[in-house]
Amino acid sequence: MDNIKHRKLYKTIMADPPWDINQKGKRGAIRHYDLMTLEQIKAMPVNDLSDENAVCFLWVTNSTIDAGHDVLRAWGFEPKSVLTWIKFRPGLGLGMVFRNNTEHVVVGIKGKYPIAVHNQPSWFFAPTSDHSHKPEEIFAIAERCYPNPPFLELFARRRQLGWDVWGNEIDSDITIPGYPVPSDKNHRKEK
Repeated sequence: MDNIKHRKLYKTIMADPPWDINQKGKRGAIRHYDLMTLEQIKAMPVNDLSDENAVCFLWVTNSTIDAGHDVLRAWGFEPKSVLTWIKFRPGLGLGMVFRNNTEHVVVGIKGKYPIAVHNQPSWFFAPTSDHSHKPEEIFAIAERCYPNPPFLELFARRRQLGWDVWGNEIDSDITIPGYPVPSDKNHRKEK
C-alpha cells in the first residue's frame, strides 16, 4: 500500500465497523447501513495508517468481542483492555440472551504507547441517541488517555474537533485503497 505510506501516521484511531455478525435480522443493523464481513474488516490496512506507537479504540457489541480481538491483531494492535459504555436509555435494549444496555470498546496498543492518566475506570455512563450513534464522551476519554495527535476516526458519521475522519456517510479526509467511499471522488490523488 505505497500510497498510504506517504500519509500522516495516526497515534490514536477510533473505529466502529459495520459488523455483519448477528446484524441481519429484522432488528439488525442491516436495516440502517451496509455491513462488512469479519474478513473485510480484518483486511483493512489500518496498520499502514497508524504510527509505530499507537492506540486503537475498536467498538464492539457483546457478540463481537472475540472478533474485535482478532481485528485488532490483524490491524497490528495487541488488545489490552475493554472500556464499557453503560447506556442511559428508556426501556430494555436488544439482545440474543440478555437485554443489552452496554457496548464496549476494545483498546489495543501497537508498539509502546503508555496511557497518560491512571484514573480512567473501565466504564463510563452516557445517554443513547440515534441508531449506532456513539457518545461524544468517548472522544474526550481517548484524548485524555492518549493525548498525542494526530487522531483518526474510521467509519465516522460526524466530525469531532481535531480528528480526521473516514467513512461512507461523511466527507472523508483520507482515502483507503480498496475501500472506496462516496467522498473519494472529491479527493485529488495522493502522491
